Amino acid sequence: MCSKVYDTGTGKPVRDGYIVMKKAKRAFGKLFLMLFYRNDMQLVTTPGKPDRDWFIKQAIFGTAFGALVGGVFLSGLFIEMNTPDYLMGYIPFIASIAGISVIFAGLIIERVKNRKKFIVILNILSKSLIVSAVWIPMFVPWNIAPFIMLPVVFSGYMLNSFMGITINSWFVDVIDSRIRGRFMSAKQIFTLIISALFPVIAGKFLDSYMNKYIVFCVLFSIAWLFMWFETYSFTKINDPGFKRLKKGSVKLKDLIMKPIRNKEFMKLMGMLAFFYFAWYMTMSFASVYQIRYLKMPYTFITATGMINPVMQMVWYPMWGKLTDKYGPQFIIRVALWLYVIHAVLWFCMTSGSYWFVRPLLMLNASLIGPAFMLGIFNAKYSVIPQEGRSVYDGFFTASIGAIVLIAPTVGNLLKNFIDNNSYRIIGMEFPQFRLMFALAAVLVLVLNIFNLIKAKKENNLKNERMFINSIFKKKRRGW
Repeated sequence: MCSKVYDTGTGKPVRDGYIVMKKAKRAFGKLFLMLFYRNDMQLVTTPGKPDRDWFIKQAIFGTAFGALVGGVFLSGLFIEMNTPDYLMGYIPFIASIAGISVIFAGLIIERVKNRKKFIVILNILSKSLIVSAVWIPMFVPWNIAPFIMLPVVFSGYMLNSFMGITINSWFVDVIDSRIRGRFMSAKQIFTLIISALFPVIAGKFLDSYMNKYIVFCVLFSIAWLFMWFETYSFTKINDPGFKRLKKGSVKLKDLIMKPIRNKEFMKLMGMLAFFYFAWYMTMSFASVYQIRYLKMPYTFITATGMINPVMQMVWYPMWGKLTDKYGPQFIIRVALWLYVIHAVLWFCMTSGSYWFVRPLLMLNASLIGPAFMLGIFNAKYSVIPQEGRSVYDGFFTASIGAIVLIAPTVGNLLKNFIDNNSYRIIGMEFPQFRLMFALAAVLVLVLNIFNLIKAKKENNLKNERMFINSIFKKKRRGW
C-alpha cells in the first residue's frame, strides 16, 4: 500500500486528485516555459515580470483586433461595397499611408505629460473610428459608403500611428535592456498564434453565410470588444515616466533637416524608398486580384495564410542568430532576394494554379517577414542617434507612408495602360495584374544587383562568403 501524502501547510492528507492536478500544472508550466520562453529563466526571474505579462496580454488583444478588422477582411469589406479598383489599391496599405502624419511626432509626443493616459485615449479613439466604418453603409447608399468609410478608417490609423510610436518609447523604458530582445521574440510567438488562428476562424465564418456584410458587422464588433481588453491591459502597465524635450529644443524645420543631414541614415532611406516604391506600385492590387478576379474563397485565403505566422515561429530564432552573426545589412540583402522569388510566385498565380502557388507564397512570406523586420529594425537604429530618436522615427515612418501613398497611383496608371492594350497579349490570364507582378520582380532584382556592386566596391561581401562557407561545411559534415 502507498503511504499517505500530507500537505506541508495544513498537515492534512492530500487526495490523489490534488496530486494529479499539481503534477499536471507543473508539467504545463514546464511546457509553457519551453514553448514561449525557450527555458530562459532570466525572462521569468528578472524584476518587472507583471509589466511584461501585461505587455504580452496587450499584444494578444491588439493582434486579435488587427486580425479581425485588417488585411483581407478590411479589403473584403470595401470589395463588398463595390469599391473601384483605383481605391482598392490603397486599402491594404492604409495603415502605412496614415503614417505620413507622424512626421510631427517629435513636436507632439515629446511634450506629452502623461504617456499612459495619452495611449489609452488614442487606443479608444483610433480603434473605435476603424470599427465604425462597418456601420456607415447602414445609413448611406452603398455606392457612396466607400468614399466616407475611407477617410474614417484613415483617421483611425493616423491616430494609431502616433500611439504606436509612443508605445515603442514606453516599451523601451519598461523592459530591461538585458532581456529586451529575447522578450520581444517570446512576445511575438503569442501574437503569431493569434495571427494564425483568428483569420481562419473568421474566414470560415464569412464563407458560411451569403450576406457577408452582416458577418463583417459581427467581426468588427467582436474586434471592438478586444480593443477594450487591450485598453485595460495598458492601464495595468507601470509607466516610469520619460524625459521630455524642452519647449523650443526642436523646431519645425528640424523634423526634416535633422534626418537629411545624417548621411548613413539617408543611404538606408534611399535604398528603402526605391524598394517600397517598386513593391507597392506593383503589389498594391494583390488583395483585389485574389478576391475579385481569382475569386478565392475566404476560407482558402485564411487557411493558407496560417502557414505564414506558424512558420515564422520556426524562423524567428534562426534569423535572430543570423542577424547577430552576419549583421543587419546582410540580412536585408537576403530578404530582398526572397522578395524577388515572392514576386515571381505572384506572377505564376492564376485561377488554375492558385491552389498550390499560394501555399508557396505564404511559406516564402514566412521567411521574408522575420528577416526583413529584424534587418530593417537593427539597421535603422544602428544609424539613428539616441538624441532626438522620435524625430528620426517620425521622418522614417512618414517617408514610407508618402511612398506607399504615391506608389499605387503610379501602379494604377500602369495597370490601366496594360489593361487597355491587353488585346495584344494573347493567352495570358489577367495580364494587367501578372505583368505588374513581373515588373516588381525585375525592379527588386535591379536593386539587389546594385546592392551587390556597392558592397563589392566597399569590400563588404565577407558576410556572404562566411555564410556560403558555413553551408558547405555543414554539407561536408553531413556527407
